[in-house]
Amino acid sequence: MMVRLTFVLPRYYDHPIGGYKVQFQYANQLAERGHEVTVVFPITGADRPTLRDRALSILVKFKRVIRAKSPITWFRLEPKIRIVIVPALSSRRLPAADVTILTAWQTAELTREPASRSGILIQIVYDYEFWMSDIELQNRIELALSRSDVRHVATSKVVETMLESIGVDPIAIINAGLLEEDFGIDVPIKDRKRVIVFPYRPEASKDVSTALSAAESVLLEEAGVAIECFGKLSEKPLPNGIRGLGHVSDLELRALYNRASIFLLTSRYEGWGLPAAEAMACGAAVISTANGGVEDFLENEFNGLLVPIADENAVAAALLKLLRDDALRVRLATNGANSVANMTVQHSCDQLEQLLTSLLSA
Repeated sequence: MMVRLTFVLPRYYDHPIGGYKVQFQYANQLAERGHEVTVVFPITGADRPTLRDRALSILVKFKRVIRAKSPITWFRLEPKIRIVIVPALSSRRLPAADVTILTAWQTAELTREPASRSGILIQIVYDYEFWMSDIELQNRIELALSRSDVRHVATSKVVETMLESIGVDPIAIINAGLLEEDFGIDVPIKDRKRVIVFPYRPEASKDVSTALSAAESVLLEEAGVAIECFGKLSEKPLPNGIRGLGHVSDLELRALYNRASIFLLTSRYEGWGLPAAEAMACGAAVISTANGGVEDFLENEFNGLLVPIADENAVAAALLKLLRDDALRVRLATNGANSVANMTVQHSCDQLEQLLTSLLSA
């Protein structure tokens, strides 16, 4: 059954974002399987565009048409996918479809008006970290995610629990997956040097300060350790001994994960925890806070180490434990790589496609 399918993103950005990447991978997979896929990008996340938003919308369209340049340069979307740029999001700006997939909670908030031509409305929910970390937004998120005209898909057990707490019963849990060609082991696990890697994400819910403090403690106690971070670096200088790489491409990220003997994730909340899964697939031993999402695939002392949230001493102790016990590091990293081997985009997309066709058949 060919499905006319629309993915609705909350705002136009042209730099790597984990949640966007997941939706783009689904869009590519479904387009390759013969479905008619459209991706909608609003220039602004507000309900009404400013003159600047309208001008930027025209500029993005101009570059695409005149210069034959995709509006998304960091990810290769299938050419057959239709890309729609709108100044701001509303139901009337959504194209006709059999199924419309809403992504972040903002997309549900801005498309409340009835839109029968949009077909069945499904929301893929990742919003646990925002719901937990911003009390002022919590009520808006709950209202957006409790629409009776939308069917909800949770992306982890903790997201399912969040939805149930606001009176929503998700119709499925579909974990995100990894593209097999994107992540894998290129450097043997046992041969890795003492390199610690962590993502630098300035949002409060990602708690990079705990990672930085723990890293400084490790550098004071252990010689010959290299520590690197990647992501959106702040203007504030990094502590001595920590190297900041800034944004990296997927190819560079794979090389970085393969250079790492240990990967560290110190988020307070994660709806899924994709970076940890990526690092595990590349053979890094993962230390993560018990932040919710990662607990769907990371089991303490079996395929990684779980530590308390916001406990820099516990994080530092875990790092030193793996640096000083190479056999443990190799065992955890090996089990980690095996654990995520079947967590593929193809498998996740199989589940999503089956859900779509079953809903349309019903």
